[in-house]
Amino acid sequence: MIEGGTGSAGGFVPVLTTVAFHASSAGGGIAGSFECLARAPKAATGVGSADFTTNAMYVTGEVTSVKVSGNSITLSGSATITGLGAGTGVPFTFVTQKGGPGTAAVLTTDGTTHFEFHEVLVEGSFDVN
Repeated sequence: MIEGGTGSAGGFVPVLTTVAFHASSAGGGIAGSFECLARAPKAATGVGSADFTTNAMYVTGEVTSVKVSGNSITLSGSATITGLGAGTGVPFTFVTQKGGPGTAAVLTTDGTTHFEFHEVLVEGSFDVN
């Protein structure tokens, strides 16, 4: 879930995200992928405000760099983005730590416009090995 949703300019509409990633050492390099789908409700209030079916942003990319420090991990790479911040070959960074619900994460995209999304894990867990 994106902390603060769309923010005050957007009326604080909640935005749910689904994040998946993996990365591993392979032949002296890094191999991995990153996916983030952000969904907003059909309507800000009333009927449809709990139907998170509007694709606000989709980030799909290759992880090319990984930094692990204790339980924290930083993934970087290049992505194709649709919706907010759309573009191809867009540099991204994803920072999080090992943990379950309540764990914080930050997705930064540096395309034509710089975006920083502060996310909070609502379910599932992130693991750092």
